[in-house]
Amino acid sequence: MAERVEPFIDEVEPGLWLGRFEAMKSPCEVWLQVGSKDQALELTSLAAQEAWRVEEKYSRFLSESMIGHINRSHGHWVELDPETLSLMRFADTSWRATDGLLDITIGGFMRLWRFDGKTPPPPRSRLKEAKAYVGWDKVELAGNRIRLPEGVSLDLGGIGKEYAVDRTAMLLSKHVPRGGLMVNFGGDLNAHRPRSSGRPWEIGVEAMDTNRKKVIQRISLVRGAVATSGDTKRFAVDRRGKVLGHVLNPRTGWPVANGPSTVTVISGLATQAGVLSTCAMLKGPKAESFLARQGVRFYVQWR
Repeated sequence: MAERVEPFIDEVEPGLWLGRFEAMKSPCEVWLQVGSKDQALELTSLAAQEAWRVEEKYSRFLSESMIGHINRSHGHWVELDPETLSLMRFADTSWRATDGLLDITIGGFMRLWRFDGKTPPPPRSRLKEAKAYVGWDKVELAGNRIRLPEGVSLDLGGIGKEYAVDRTAMLLSKHVPRGGLMVNFGGDLNAHRPRSSGRPWEIGVEAMDTNRKKVIQRISLVRGAVATSGDTKRFAVDRRGKVLGHVLNPRTGWPVANGPSTVTVISGLATQAGVLSTCAMLKGPKAESFLARQGVRFYVQWR
């Protein structure tokens, strides 16, 4: 883990505090309507501890994480704690609901890619070989135990940050009985409670060119969640200079052709919004028609 910077806070307006820290390679914010600076700092620290806990427990990059332990189980059964079991059941439900498009066994493909904007994509032959180790249908989930075939690996990157957002918002709500509360981790957010004045939270959707930080759409949100998937920050570039996003089709290990650049979805929870935004990316040219059928608010940008 990189060295952590202690959380810090600012008073944006009287009684409204903005706490900041970093987790999951993202800038994180908590917006709190509380009575004092000390309380705001204490709650921001609590939020940071929860975000770091989720990251340490479920990052595939940490060998001592729960996911690391499962991925190294070499075909043996692994007993799951209640939180991890709940996540695995959510992954199972999401896989079934999206006809296999949201698949956390994508780790077999993800380890072949470097989405740094410089490294070219892996050879198709290597992706074809890795396909034998991708597919949630290969995983056994029985009672409170899970078993992965040798070579299969899990990656919660598609739901982990959104899960941390929802968990943190719920945790803070127990300590902030009234007043506004919003959690924002790298653009995935949960407005758990509106401001005490009744004013909505104003969320900006940035243009694809993130260097300009230009807001092209504003979302007024009293209560709910927002999640965005896209290729503006993590991507590869092929030999022809074409940008390839980091959202991979679990059936091929390759980004979907002619898909959106970004998809932003508004839903009840960040985890729900994240599943829908990722699935829409994988629908390619049919992203908008797919989201329209889900009955949610959304904003799609095309390259």
